[in-house]
This record gives sequence, C-alpha cells and structure tokens, in this order.
Amino acid sequence: MNKELIAAAILAGCAGGAFAQSSVSIYGIADAGFVRESGGTAGTVNKLTSGAAAASRIGFRGTEDLGNGVSALFTLETGFRLDTGEVDSAGTIFNRQAFVGLKSKAGTLTLGRQ
Repeated sequence: MNKELIAAAILAGCAGGAFAQSSVSIYGIADAGFVRESGGTAGTVNKLTSGAAAASRIGFRGTEDLGNGVSALFTLETGFRLDTGEVDSAGTIFNRQAFVGLKSKAGTLTLGRQ
C-alpha cells in the first residue's frame, strides 16, 4: 500500500512538467476629459466626459498551448463609460470583442464577435 502511494506521488509530480504553457493578459484604455462648454442657453457648463479622445475599454486575452503546434485563444473586450461606470451598448457585457479560436502553422480560425 505504501509503495503504491509513493509511486503514485512520483508519477503525479512528473506529470506536472507535461502541462502546456498558458497566458492571460488584461488590457484596456481609460479615457476621460474635463470639458468646459460656454455660450448657448445653459451658459457655461463644466463636466467630465468619457471617451474624450478614444473609447474606454477593458479586455482579457489569453492563449493555451494544446501541443503539436496548436493553441487555443480567446479575447473578451467590453467598452464602458468612465464618467458613469456604465457598460456601453445598452448594458451588453463584452460588447466590443468576444471570440474563441484555434491557431496552428496552417493559420488561425476564430468564432465570435470581432
């Protein structure tokens, strides 16, 4: 019984090196601007606006090596308003990009919204 347990522990320790490499990245843009509008009927208005130069977004991107030169990949990206914290596009999460795929020497196949 003890020998079987030791053998199983050794095999389990060796199996850890066989797992493929994977990576996940978090990326994004947080863009807001302070705007002063004057003239018109409202007079002078100072406000914080989201996306003054570019739309704010946060995303998650990852890959998993499946072996034999094949890897799985995914991207999930959502836009949001920095001034209110609301998700863009009527509250739909991951409204910008949401796809999964496979990549090999032959090319890349992805399915989803890009």
